[in-house]
Amino acid sequence: MTMFAVVQACAPSATEGGFSNPAPGARIYAIEDAVKFNRRDQIPKIVECLLSDDELLRYIAIGALQRMTGQDLGYQFDDIEPLRYASYQRWRVWTIEQHLAPPEQAYASTIYPPVRERPNW
Repeated sequence: MTMFAVVQACAPSATEGGFSNPAPGARIYAIEDAVKFNRRDQIPKIVECLLSDDELLRYIAIGALQRMTGQDLGYQFDDIEPLRYASYQRWRVWTIEQHLAPPEQAYASTIYPPVRERPNW
């Protein structure tokens, strides 16, 4: 008699968890859902995806922002990191000006630590 073990996966599906799932695939699904249903309240979370190390996620995020807002604010998904970060900051300011995010909104990114001022040396 042969015994077979059944192994169940413990990890959530790549489509589950939305923006709170650190997997780029889950965030891409969340972005597509936000665009499909014009969920403008999700724009700040899409903006956070602009900081991702995953190039495809950044590409999808800026495309979604362009479709939802008609703007790119100079963001290029394949720019070097300092240029992407400067554009990300413009998007943060834009979301605050558009009343999509309060000034102290939890932009506590899961991708980068909170921004601190650099010391003047």
